[in-house]
Amino acid sequence: MRVALIGAELEENLALRYMTSALESRGHEVSIIPFNFPQEIPQVVNQVIPFQAKIIGLSMVFTGRAREFCHLAEALRASGYRGHIVAGGHFASFNCERLLEDYPAFDSIGLGEGEELICALADNLENLFAVPGLCFRGEKAKIHINPVTAPAQLDTLQFPKRIAFHDYFGKPVANILSSRGCWRNCAFCSINAWYKHVGGRKFRIRSIENIVGEMKLLYFQYGVRIFNFQDDNFYLPDSRQALKRFLALRDGLREAGVDHIAIAIKARPDSITEETVAALDELGLFRVFLGVENASENGLQNLNRRCRYSQILESLRILNDFDIHVAYNLLMFEPDTVLDDILANLKFMERHLDNPFNFCRAEAYAGTGLEAQLRSRGLLSGDCFGFDYRIRDAQAEAFHQIANFAFFDRNFSDQGLHYFNMQVDFYMQLLRRFYPEALTMSLRSAARNFIKFTNLDTYEQLCMIYDFDLRNDPDDQNRIRQFALAMRTQIDIRSRELKAYGGKIIDEMTAAYEQYIGKALEPSTLPFVAVSSSSEKCPLLSHPAEEVKKRPRDIQIPISDLLASLGLESGPVPYDVFKQQVGERRC
Repeated sequence: MRVALIGAELEENLALRYMTSALESRGHEVSIIPFNFPQEIPQVVNQVIPFQAKIIGLSMVFTGRAREFCHLAEALRASGYRGHIVAGGHFASFNCERLLEDYPAFDSIGLGEGEELICALADNLENLFAVPGLCFRGEKAKIHINPVTAPAQLDTLQFPKRIAFHDYFGKPVANILSSRGCWRNCAFCSINAWYKHVGGRKFRIRSIENIVGEMKLLYFQYGVRIFNFQDDNFYLPDSRQALKRFLALRDGLREAGVDHIAIAIKARPDSITEETVAALDELGLFRVFLGVENASENGLQNLNRRCRYSQILESLRILNDFDIHVAYNLLMFEPDTVLDDILANLKFMERHLDNPFNFCRAEAYAGTGLEAQLRSRGLLSGDCFGFDYRIRDAQAEAFHQIANFAFFDRNFSDQGLHYFNMQVDFYMQLLRRFYPEALTMSLRSAARNFIKFTNLDTYEQLCMIYDFDLRNDPDDQNRIRQFALAMRTQIDIRSRELKAYGGKIIDEMTAAYEQYIGKALEPSTLPFVAVSSSSEKCPLLSHPAEEVKKRPRDIQIPISDLLASLGLESGPVPYDVFKQQVGERRC
């Protein structure tokens, strides 16, 4: 049977790739079709129809894009498609009955994890009652929900199907999971609510042997050197157990011959310890997306973070001592935010100008504790396609209105400066990890200063909003709108200037890489090069998996030894030496 799976594909969509492997292992033919922007609907329809799939699966994960997928389903029907359309993902499962009531284009909604469900649907397309976890229209259009079975053990799943790889400085990157779910229960997060809704344990891990097996395959067959772990939290609840797991992964990879790699993870501040980061550093840790979320004790409590401000400070100290790319987000605004909470977050920004960050409001997504709380207090407006609320404190609400409008492009645009700021640091850390001889101290300082300049500019503009908010009537909407417009104009100009500066730094890093590769390798053995451009959202090249297989293996040239043999000294400090020096400074 032919099955088309459609979803966001700005980077590897692991959900679609896991389902593809499961379907193909049972003899089905699968096509993954990217759908990243609403204007792509005609293009997606034109790709799907000739494939003649009997089942079309839509990955409806994000609330912000849910209507786009509804419109896509309607466009497929309008084009003449008569097969089965099923939607899955967090948004679809939380709103399954409403989707079937309001959008006849959908035949069913999958409630749980997709691998077993999509296979069961393909095997029982004529008997939907036999598909566990499926919501569909039964007799007389009455909506029926089949009981959900427990999710499969992660080690039993087929490795996700690989199609193409993004490339940073000639190093292919692959997304990977070592676990599913999370062991905390933050008010703004839908993970716990989703597992409660669909059934099964909310946190499961893969065995070390299983993870090593996938990484070994990616490393030797496809040349992958950067592993982006997409776990909601890479750590275990107990830091001692986490350390044991990280050391076992390190030893397993070494035994498998997988070395000279870089890994990126997500983590909570209260998980970070010197010992665990040291173990991860040996694995090749170069990036941590740290769940800071709020720098006010009041905000942390309201968001049910179960994390103290002192733990946030300590985690940043440890990670910065290891010279790791650390990025974080601040949910500065929540229903009970007051100006003192905003001031605490501003002071936190002032204290941490070295790490790129973003900020926004905690949104009330379907099924979350925050949504339930706002609903019970009568503060929730909007609908499932976009709930809204006003901050209870008038001054804090006025601050949010101004900041949200003025920083909209910088925070939320596909090419927003805050994401670009993270990208500059990301590139610098990868260059240092893989090609330390190519990273001069001047180039490093330019990248670090750009991060500080961007953060300092954001901090300065927010402080201007704070001072305005403190002196003006929060009910004077006309004055607030005028000030917000003036701030947005100023911030957008500064963003363009800063991004142009950062683009030049990325171009210089790319040139340094290309120059180093040109000197290190013979022209006939040059690997594919990711050419940077400051005008692009993400300067990557995608290489089909089959093409990557043909690429030459990484050629490790000890450039420092070569220079020493000529009686010369290299300028930049090699990474291993630099890491040793950092360790000595901590002692």
